[in-house]
Amino acid sequence: MTTIRLKAAALVYGLLAAAAVAWGIFKGDPDIFHHPAGLMGNHYMLIVLGGAAGVAFGLGMARLTSFTVYRFRWARGLHIEFRGLFGPLRNMDILAFAAFSAIAEEMFFRGALQSQIGIVPASLIFGVLHIAPSKKFIPWPFQALGMGFAFGLLFWMSGNLAAPILAHFTINYQNLHFINSYDPSLQLPRSFASGLDSNRR
Repeated sequence: MTTIRLKAAALVYGLLAAAAVAWGIFKGDPDIFHHPAGLMGNHYMLIVLGGAAGVAFGLGMARLTSFTVYRFRWARGLHIEFRGLFGPLRNMDILAFAAFSAIAEEMFFRGALQSQIGIVPASLIFGVLHIAPSKKFIPWPFQALGMGFAFGLLFWMSGNLAAPILAHFTINYQNLHFINSYDPSLQLPRSFASGLDSNRR
């Protein structure tokens, strides 16, 4: 089942990446990997620094996600829904899903769309396309909207897609590992468990 989902993801995200390249060619600017008005230049050291900033941001956001799952019921509900959606994942599955989504989505929403229509419309579209039919997923598009703005700012500030791609990949990779390993129905949130331990003393 996971292999089928991986093949489907590879196809969908491959088409999205191809659409991003086609968009750039159609608009007369095939270089979708560099922001036309980025704050930083294209020197390789600046690209490395931007990428490092993206990884650091991604790690921070992944940490925040686990904190909300441990502390808030709505976040645990969303976490449980994602566990049911993805099912058990191998490390290579997580790596593939994280890479496919990060590269293709950043190429399209930041590299192609944001460069042409601006950060606000591109982020709004990014958020809207994360709306799911189940009301249990209601927080997800709002989270995607916020991340759309964050990735857009990383793209603008660094001047290239390395920073948002690495930030996006890090968040997805860390969160998928967390979704795969933590079952709220079997394990108490850390804050609650800590409270029980303190009451026993």
